[in-house]
Amino acid sequence: MQPLIHKASVHLFAKKLPASATPGDPIRLILNDDGIITVMLAVPSRLPFGLGRSRDFLAGKLGDQASALLKPALQIAAHLRLRIVEIEPAHLNKNGQSKLYISVWGEPKSIISHRPWQQAHQNNSVNDPFD
Repeated sequence: MQPLIHKASVHLFAKKLPASATPGDPIRLILNDDGIITVMLAVPSRLPFGLGRSRDFLAGKLGDQASALLKPALQIAAHLRLRIVEIEPAHLNKNGQSKLYISVWGEPKSIISHRPWQQAHQNNSVNDPFD
């Protein structure tokens, strides 16, 4: 695995993230029908002794560049390692909204679109060998 995206910001839907979200936590990316990639966090249960199930928290969506890069990998269900890299709490930010950054690791061949490649050179006299 190689880093595909070192640090991408997530456009959050809520002003604050759950207090249990920490750097290094795994996340999930979901490709919606409209082409938007949403970010889901797994929030652990608040019951004592680890009882209960974790719930999914819809954190936000990826930007246009990150979505365009990761869309081919999500369409073929490629194996990606997704982690939280940085969290900026709302009380430290000027506008009062949390910021979330993620990293994406995977195989570089999984993000290459599976479109037929166009020929780089066309057959013309420029590419003919010398006589």
